[in-house]
Amino acid sequence: MSREGRLFTLCLTIFSVMLGFGIIAPLLPLYAESMGATGFEIGLVFSAFALVRVATTTPMGALSDIYGRKRFLVLGIPLYIASSLLYLAAFNVPQLIAIRVFHGFASALVVPAALAYVADLYPSSRRGEAMGSFNTAYFAGVGFGPLLGGLLADLAGFNWPFYACALLALAGFLLSLLKLKETRIEHSGRKMKISYGFKLLSNRRMVSLISSRVTWSIAMSSLLAFFPLLSLQAGLGLTETGFLLTFSMAVTISLQRRFGRLSDKYGRKFPMVAGYLLAGLSLILIGHSRSLLEFLAYFTLFGVSGSLLIPSSSAAVVDLAGSESFGEAMGLYSTAVSLGVALGPILGGVIADLASLEAIFCLAALTCLAGSIIVLAFFKEATVNLKA
Repeated sequence: MSREGRLFTLCLTIFSVMLGFGIIAPLLPLYAESMGATGFEIGLVFSAFALVRVATTTPMGALSDIYGRKRFLVLGIPLYIASSLLYLAAFNVPQLIAIRVFHGFASALVVPAALAYVADLYPSSRRGEAMGSFNTAYFAGVGFGPLLGGLLADLAGFNWPFYACALLALAGFLLSLLKLKETRIEHSGRKMKISYGFKLLSNRRMVSLISSRVTWSIAMSSLLAFFPLLSLQAGLGLTETGFLLTFSMAVTISLQRRFGRLSDKYGRKFPMVAGYLLAGLSLILIGHSRSLLEFLAYFTLFGVSGSLLIPSSSAAVVDLAGSESFGEAMGLYSTAVSLGVALGPILGGVIADLASLEAIFCLAALTCLAGSIIVLAFFKEATVNLKA
């Protein structure tokens, strides 16, 4: 199979798995609430997934450098299948949290290995575009899953989205098992070593990429967690709120490859800085908007910011890492995302209690501004590969 064919197969695999993940995401708060969960416990259900990823994605990515990417895909995706079915067997909130931990570990096996697979396939001169293709598949699954999940729950019953999640993960497993070829030779002479990315973080440019990525994830997760409350204050309905969030994701998805190609041609720094600044501006405007049209315009800007930032930053991380550490680097990158996702709602909640909902969006904008300053001050292009 050609390089493009393998990338397409990987993207189809990830889309299938993430579509299932997205299908059940909006149902989990309702499921936890039906078990008598408090607001804090519902927060724990979501944070458990992100926190276990913080602890495990970097070492799992590093191990995929030794034992190969395909092995981690075919080990991790069945855990998605099991998680989907285990949700239906939960009888109380602690069991639900434990299953989320299990699900998060499955994600730690799959996501960094899949990202590293893309890095293995393409040289730096085409890596931004390739990462854009991968992220298009990833975010398309996560973004459109909730719409399908709600529809399926209404038409077929609450249990069916979980069955659908398992079936979609099974399809992804079969694709990866039967169609994907390993991109690396197993380094049997190397000892199994749990790495947390400390060697990579000795590079100041890598620190700037990882820390700035945390800032954007804080902003994004704050938006997802608290915009529904802001939209309710503005008189919008649930359908309009869901449409705006999905529309923003669709904008990000549609422009990933184009801006990834831009970063291949002109370098990673400019799209990253532009993405952070545009995200900050759009968040301030969202926080002070009161009509559907205003929200639509500023969510469009936020979607564009993600399409600038995501492919260029992920490509920049592997540009710096070197081929022997692609998995570890993508694990570290995923850890940064998960850390921001875990911190954003917590910080936003504190700000909401102390000040107001609008203040949350100002704080999110400031974190994006901090991300742009970090990149401007400390990141220089990894020129060794940019013309490869």
